[in-house]
Amino acid sequence: MAEYPVLPRGIDPVIVTPNWKTITSNADSSKEQRRQKWSFPKYDVQIKYGTITPRSSMQIIWDFYMARKGSAEAFYYYAKYSGSHNAQYVGYGDAADTIFDLPGKSTSSQAIYIDGVVQVGGYSILTGGGAEASDRVEFVAAPADGELITCDFNGFLRIRCRFAEDKLSEEYFYQTCYTTGIKLKGLSFEI
Repeated sequence: MAEYPVLPRGIDPVIVTPNWKTITSNADSSKEQRRQKWSFPKYDVQIKYGTITPRSSMQIIWDFYMARKGSAEAFYYYAKYSGSHNAQYVGYGDAADTIFDLPGKSTSSQAIYIDGVVQVGGYSILTGGGAEASDRVEFVAAPADGELITCDFNGFLRIRCRFAEDKLSEEYFYQTCYTTGIKLKGLSFEI
């Protein structure tokens, strides 16, 4: 899967918005009931470019948009700033695989969990080498089939997303870059 171009850089702030899905209903007793549909958020991103960004540099973003065929193809975006990220989805064990991509790069202070239990050993962290240079975790023994693997870490969060717009003229694309910003729609994790 492709990675959103690093250059040109967007201006601050790049807005990253976590989205959850909760079904809310009112029972006959008029008490609100809520049921969480997603265990992990999807992250929407809005990247604005300054008017001083040369149009020739913005051609990189336009070419990337065209190569993805608008909103048709997913890609990864790395959040611009390193930060602390907790309870992030890594994957599910299958009793065979021992290496899993972490949802970040340049990570540190990693804590790995299997079915919510922090692991105090039995794994090592591999720097880079994953999809689009993500860091990886390698277990000594493969997690059992169906075991949920999550992690906490400091570093750059990897967001699976797509362009929100499917129909943009080149002129409107450039105008959007400088005014409201490019909008990326967060996608769920591949399971």
